[in-house]
Amino acid sequence: MSFSVRVPRFRLRMAAAFALLLGALAWVSPGSAAAPERRVALVIGNSAYTAVPPLANPMRDAKGVSASLKRLGFEVVEGYDLKMDEMTSLVRDYAVKLDGAKAGLVYYAGHGIAVGDENYLIPVDASLRSEADLDFRAVNVQLVLRQMQRDERVNIVILDACRDNPFANQLAAKSRAVTRGLTAIETQSASGILIAFATDPRATALDGDRDGHSPFTNALLKHIETPEVSITTVMDRVRADVWEATGKKQKPWTNSSIIGEFRMNPKVQLASVDATSIGNSGAAAKAIDAAVPAPAMPGLPSFDRAQLDVRTWESAERGNSAGDYRAYLEAFPAGQFAAFAKNRLASLEKSAPAASAQTTPAVAALNPSPAIDDEALKKEVGTAQTETAMKLTPADRRELQTRLRSAGFQPGKAAATFGPSQRKAIQAWQKSRSVPETGFLSALQATALRAQTEAAYQNLLAQEEKAAAERKIKKTANREGGGEKASRNVTLEGDEMYKADLARERGQAYTPPARTATQARPRTQPADTAASAAGAAAFGSIIGGAIMGGILRGR
Repeated sequence: MSFSVRVPRFRLRMAAAFALLLGALAWVSPGSAAAPERRVALVIGNSAYTAVPPLANPMRDAKGVSASLKRLGFEVVEGYDLKMDEMTSLVRDYAVKLDGAKAGLVYYAGHGIAVGDENYLIPVDASLRSEADLDFRAVNVQLVLRQMQRDERVNIVILDACRDNPFANQLAAKSRAVTRGLTAIETQSASGILIAFATDPRATALDGDRDGHSPFTNALLKHIETPEVSITTVMDRVRADVWEATGKKQKPWTNSSIIGEFRMNPKVQLASVDATSIGNSGAAAKAIDAAVPAPAMPGLPSFDRAQLDVRTWESAERGNSAGDYRAYLEAFPAGQFAAFAKNRLASLEKSAPAASAQTTPAVAALNPSPAIDDEALKKEVGTAQTETAMKLTPADRRELQTRLRSAGFQPGKAAATFGPSQRKAIQAWQKSRSVPETGFLSALQATALRAQTEAAYQNLLAQEEKAAAERKIKKTANREGGGEKASRNVTLEGDEMYKADLARERGQAYTPPARTATQARPRTQPADTAASAAGAAAFGSIIGGAIMGGILRGR
């Protein structure tokens, strides 16, 4: 018992030390904490054109994106229905703001035009009579890119500027170099940049319905705030949504040279919880935690205690043992997750004596009935919040992964948490049921998954149980070297022990079958004495393997 508690504590201490090391690496000067990474965005929406018919949605599209970016922590430099001098002035302001930022983003909605290999963003007061007018009455995209590429950072440029363009029609009669849509922008010469167009180069994008958003921006707003998802994955999802929404007429285009992953929303937000249920609100909890002094670490600078709190909680949650949660509470008695840690600790301590007689609570509580309203299911959006609200245990998550596998999806090796392969499997299942492909489950979606897979799941469990039993029987018989007689005894005794151990590992109840008269012979018979010895050896081997397996899984 002491070993199972000390291992998580060691792991938590290592996580804490690692987080402290990160704080040291980010230290700029003695006595000062590292400044948070700045992210700056330029957002422009032009609708009210004077020389051509106005557009319905760019201003609304841009305001929607601006609001999302602000929620994601971006400093936003924004402008709407801008004239030429106003656009250049706003780009200049953006260039100043970019100084020292770790990420830059540009979003533009409105008219754009391509001439040769150059792309131009068109102000609302532009009047283009010749190709030469573009140099003086439109903003060259390269001007914006140059401002972004002056320093090393992640740069993202999103242009919803490929709408059916009267300016292009006017200039096309005078210049063969003028084309529909925008021309591709190469990123090979610049590291850390992603370019996204609303549709393929040289193609035209739809503006969308009035009082709404363009198909491209509508999809972007749907996915851009998804937690823990890279920008390339966001754009992949946007492309798929637009392709379907436009009847396969519009396919967004992306070109990226970003190395690694850049997440627009790097931290999963917890579900909203009633303040009375956890003792204090989020703001109050942060205030209380701020009053708890960080442990003194000679030779190391100050660090972000909130980040250490998150890292330590993640480590405790992965282990999901009473020892892990106690260690977290000792380090952060008033931390952001203290209430959750206390609840889970109480649940684990309460359930420990009767663990072998319990089923997985969150999944077992779901209604397995297949009578689910498909329309309601299609409208149900799974998010990090809905999944957190389900309070899934590691056993619950493993069961859901097994159900996905039984339905033909590939979540990878069963794990206590949902990683990238599990999220992809969930997305694939969501796509098959025509529900939003977020990679996160809601209670209704989990119910639908359970109803859909019940028969296949039980069949898969039976197959896995049979195969595992056969492997253990063969292994034990070979180890003991008892020949045919030992194999028979292991088959009679070891198979039932394995079933009991398997049920205990899954948190399920197990009732052994009643012993027959033949099995209940007096213990004084020599044959039974040999059988008991072989059965005991098999039992010890199986239990020993189960214990070691549990320790390894816990690590």
